[in-house]
Amino acid sequence: MKKLLLTLAGVFAAVSSAFAISPFVEFQPVIAGGHTCRFNVQGGIHEMMTKNIGLGAGLGITEQWNFDNGPLIPIFVRGDVSGQMGGLKPFFSLDLGYAINTEHTDCGAVLVNPMIGLDFGKVYAGIGYQALCWTPKHADATNCFNLKIGYKF
Repeated sequence: MKKLLLTLAGVFAAVSSAFAISPFVEFQPVIAGGHTCRFNVQGGIHEMMTKNIGLGAGLGITEQWNFDNGPLIPIFVRGDVSGQMGGLKPFFSLDLGYAINTEHTDCGAVLVNPMIGLDFGKVYAGIGYQALCWTPKHADATNCFNLKIGYKF
């Protein structure tokens, strides 16, 4: 699964090189299951394929606020749809990927993160629902709401 996602991210990056790619960086404070507080910092590339549809890919680091455990390294692809409602620019995005577990290297998690938000030009913010579905050895899921604040370069 990891190889497949890395290959897809590589192919996407190669295909996107024909377009004008925009880098982005994001910060997500998260309250996870068991009242665990953690944060995620991630970055990547994004390209508007049409006026309202965009594709991207990225990677990040997820860690607990107290740095108690080894971090997760999420690798993801993103699709988003945006619109215009008066002066507002709402959007829906979906991140799909895999989170590599650096503490327990025998398990990782499939990552699903839909989000709705508003685009304010270079800055955007939204509310999402993140699901981490752990691989077979530790088969379980961690689900949480998250706030995402980002900047497009």
